[in-house]
Amino acid sequence: MIVIRGGELYDPAHGVEGEARDLWVDEGHIVPAQATAGNAEIMDARGMIVAPAGVEIHTHVAGSGLNAARRFLLNDCGTLDALANQARFAAEQYLCLGYTTVMDAASAPLFARSTMADLQQMEVVDRGTYTLMGDNRMLLEALADDDRNRIRDTLAWLLEASGGYAVKLVNPGGGLAWKSGRPALELDEPIGLGGLTQRQVLYRVVEFANELGLPHPAHIHAGNLGRPGNYASFLETVRALEGQRAHFCHIQFYAYGEDAQGGYNSAAEQVAEELENHPDLTFDLGQVVFGSALAVSADTSGLDRLRRLTRQPWISRQLEGEGGMSALPLAYRMKDAPSAVQWATGLELMLRFDHPERLFLTTDHPNGGRFTAYPQVIAWLMNRATRQEMLRHVHPAARKATRLAEVDREFNLGEVFAMTSWGPARALGLDNRGHLGVGAKADIRCYRKQENPETMFARPAWVMRNGWVVAREGELVERADGEVLVTRPAWDRERLSRLHNRLAELVSVPVRQYALGEMRIEKLREVACKSTAC
Repeated sequence: MIVIRGGELYDPAHGVEGEARDLWVDEGHIVPAQATAGNAEIMDARGMIVAPAGVEIHTHVAGSGLNAARRFLLNDCGTLDALANQARFAAEQYLCLGYTTVMDAASAPLFARSTMADLQQMEVVDRGTYTLMGDNRMLLEALADDDRNRIRDTLAWLLEASGGYAVKLVNPGGGLAWKSGRPALELDEPIGLGGLTQRQVLYRVVEFANELGLPHPAHIHAGNLGRPGNYASFLETVRALEGQRAHFCHIQFYAYGEDAQGGYNSAAEQVAEELENHPDLTFDLGQVVFGSALAVSADTSGLDRLRRLTRQPWISRQLEGEGGMSALPLAYRMKDAPSAVQWATGLELMLRFDHPERLFLTTDHPNGGRFTAYPQVIAWLMNRATRQEMLRHVHPAARKATRLAEVDREFNLGEVFAMTSWGPARALGLDNRGHLGVGAKADIRCYRKQENPETMFARPAWVMRNGWVVAREGELVERADGEVLVTRPAWDRERLSRLHNRLAELVSVPVRQYALGEMRIEKLREVACKSTAC
């Protein structure tokens, strides 16, 4: 038994903001207060901030795409650790920042073994990955044939075969369109398979993911990534789901208007206003931070456009029957106009949206920059003077093309913990974390109060995972034994031979070696679906 004595608790899930309370922990979980401490270990947290541990909903830290991208950084010692670190080191950095659950954003089934090998190295945190399906030929064929049973079973089988936690859609059908010479795919344009449109793919896959009762709904990377003026098509995509539950990732990259010269301006106000009308949707930000970055994505058409603009070399892998995975190096510079506008647009969007429990802090690491910059982003959100000071140093376009300078709002600590703990945990269907209620996992972070939020959030006084202190003052002190989170919906296993027969026509690897094959997942935690269909 452990008693965390007298900390100022922040628990947005239960409306607790800065109340001095004792917190009782036993066998890795938060338990009701006891009449006496008895032989309990006492942890003095008086005058300190105690909150649920962080939950990362969208990052790229594992898998073949990131491993390929690391080739760009072999001669760049300044960015190697921060952006292209090995999965184990990334997990340790997350833990020392106060995050105990980390979800990798994209894994192609064909390369699932590479992703799982990286996840196995991240044992200090609970972790998982989302399975790429937006260009999966077998799924698209089932959708084109409108075969409900085959759609459901293909979704469920792909999740199980690849060790995935959720369905990931990246510009669905965009890979087929790009291969046929179309650089961009409109929502109602046929993708090149039986008249099927992107709108239909989005709606039906989201529908079936929800029907299966997956703990986390379809995780969507929309089309027209990073294009000036793309906010209109993004909002059309949001409306196309017609009220269904889903998650849209790194939406800062879809919050752009277009000026008379074809450059960026901010449409954060319009986007925030529309998102208010869709309470069943959640989002993550994808904030840009200045410095080196890497574009790593299955959105081949989006990265191809970026390659042409930046004239940077790229790595593009087109996968058999699954779409592709591409990567190229980036840099966001303070004195570069587009970079400055992107930076300001993300902050403006976060500050204009009143529901931090639905819009979560991410940098789409490493696409928008390193996740280790979260404390800096939090400081910008919490302190208007800090933002104003930055605006004096970045390119003037940040003031002229956005309205960030006009925004007075400053986040409080409760809102910070809502966007980094409670909100993402709830969106992931992880009911036992992200809060400090009885029965929750004892995944807790504690901070010494400091005037500078960046300094405070960069070095938690301690981080607890499953009731054990695993990090102190930004240093790992105990190697936690985390679990790989997976979801395994029920499906008709009599269909397996038919799935395998079609798969054999699409890929050159032996069917029995596809996805994880016989690879064993160590320390697996199956998160239950919430539907009788599962």
